[in-house]
Order: sequence, then C-alpha cells, then structure tokens
Amino acid sequence: MLLVDGADITQIAENARYVSLWNNGPGTLTFEYAAGKGKMYPNGCTVTFSYEGSNVFYGWLFKTSQTRDKFKCTCYDQLRYLKAKNSILREVEPLDSFLNRVGATHGDRIRLGQVDSTEYPLPRYLFDNQTYLDMLYQSIQENLYGNGYQYTLRDNFGALDLRDTIDLRLPLIIGDRSLATDFEYVKSIDEDTYNHIKVAKDRKDIGTRYTYEAQDGASIAEWGKLTLYEKVTANYNEAQLAELAQLLLQIRDRETETLKVECLGDTRVMAGNGVRAVLKDTGIDLWAIVDTATHEFGSPYKMTLNLIFGRWPRWMQNSHS
Repeated sequence: MLLVDGADITQIAENARYVSLWNNGPGTLTFEYAAGKGKMYPNGCTVTFSYEGSNVFYGWLFKTSQTRDKFKCTCYDQLRYLKAKNSILREVEPLDSFLNRVGATHGDRIRLGQVDSTEYPLPRYLFDNQTYLDMLYQSIQENLYGNGYQYTLRDNFGALDLRDTIDLRLPLIIGDRSLATDFEYVKSIDEDTYNHIKVAKDRKDIGTRYTYEAQDGASIAEWGKLTLYEKVTANYNEAQLAELAQLLLQIRDRETETLKVECLGDTRVMAGNGVRAVLKDTGIDLWAIVDTATHEFGSPYKMTLNLIFGRWPRWMQNSHS
C-alpha cells in the first residue's frame, strides 16, 4: 500500500524503488504514476509504503517532476532533516547521549526509536559548520575506534534507531540456491586497505605534534607499504593515541571484500543488516553487512545488495552461529 498525503495511490503507482544506505544518508523511495490518473501532491506531505503486509518506508515527499504522461516522485525518510548544518560542542558523553541531544533540536519530524546504550565516553569535540548527519557518523566512527563496537543509525519506518550492528543479523542466507540470481565478488587493496598507520595530534599549547605509528611487516612485504595518516583533533591523550594506531591497523590491515548480489526480494533486508553470504564458487561462507540495499517492487519483486565483510573483529566472531 502506498499512501501519499493520506491518499491511497497503490493501484496507479508504478516502478516503486526503495534504497537504504549504511551510515551514509537517508533512505529514498521513488515511484511514478500516470498523469491522467493522479495529481501533483504537495512537497513535505507524508508518504508511507508497505508491501505484502510489511512496513517498508515512512517519510516525506521532497520532489515531483511532471511530463505529459507521468508524475515522478522522490521521498526521503527523517534522516534527510539531519543534513542541516550547525556548530555544536560535543561534551564528553556517549554516542547515545549525543544522538538524543541532536534529535531534540529538530522537532516532531525526528522521532527516536530503539537507541542502544553505547556507554563509551566520546571525547570533547567542536563540530564547526557540519551537518548533523556528519556529526553523528563521525561520532559512530570514533566510538568504533574507542571500543571496537560498530553502531548503525537508520530509520525504521518512522523511528530513528541506533543499534549495535552485530544485533541486526537476520536469519537469512544469500547465495547458492537461496535468493541470489547473480553476483560480483571483488577483493581489493586499492582504496581502504592500510598496513602502516600514523596517528598525529598537535599540542598547540606546547608547540609539539605527537605521532604514533603501527605497522605489519609481513603485510608490507606482500603488498608494499600502504600508509594511512590520521590527524586527530579530538581530546585524546597519548595512551589513547597509541591504542588508536593499533586499532586502526587491526581494522584496516586486510583486503577489502565486497559482494554485489542480485536477489529475489525480501522486505526484512535493510542497509546495516547482517546476512549470511554463501557462494561456493568464491569460497565465501561468512556473515556480511548490507552496505546498500535497493528494492525494486515490480514483477518479480527483486533486490540488489552490496555486501561488505572481513573488517570488524567482533562481527567475524562466531561467523557461522
């Protein structure tokens, strides 16, 4: 069922497509309908979409284009409103507390849902002229660097959830004889793989720059030296900087593995979910994180999933459980 500004246009809507991204922006619903069967709806009106009894999208209309034959609509979920810019001082506080503060600035179109307790105290940091989304995504990354826990921020049918990503695994296998119709598997050290880490922080009060390094000699011998230089502005002490260099090496010192899978559709799958990827031709039998999920509600209903795996130690533990 597709409702736009309270009107049910399910019978005239065509080419409904829903895209969700993992910690990379709002979910997007697009659809079209014949100009002779409908009208142009006002921007900002509420749009909801359910498919075979499953809630898929709750958001608002942001753009409509019209030709002689069709209207084409683009809608976003509530994360779109967090693209506004501001300057905010994040105090020493956990990620969930900072999310609550950000959410409170935006009125009734930001509604928090399940927000997991993150506990780890993020350091004090001044966000200057940044979007709220970038502030939150940076804070999620800092939390990962601080204690190894990876969180997912996403809209869940009108409720903004912050979840430990490992808890978002689905009892679902994608691959051989299970939903998948085609795939593309890539192993790369081209963009996101590093075996030499340098972490630096300026101490302006004493005119000194502290630098900490971590490297993997065996990996360097195999791939050559791949250096990541991170300049830290958050209030880390020397011990924390040294720990950060080691953690970045642990996370980055491995090949990036991605898997694009064309599948039959399943409305449970959103970006941030975990699925079991099983493809004998590639030797893959691992849990993967859905980086992008594109659902096309045609006949047949199908989805395209971009999966990533192999980078987060906690995620890979008990991978067959």
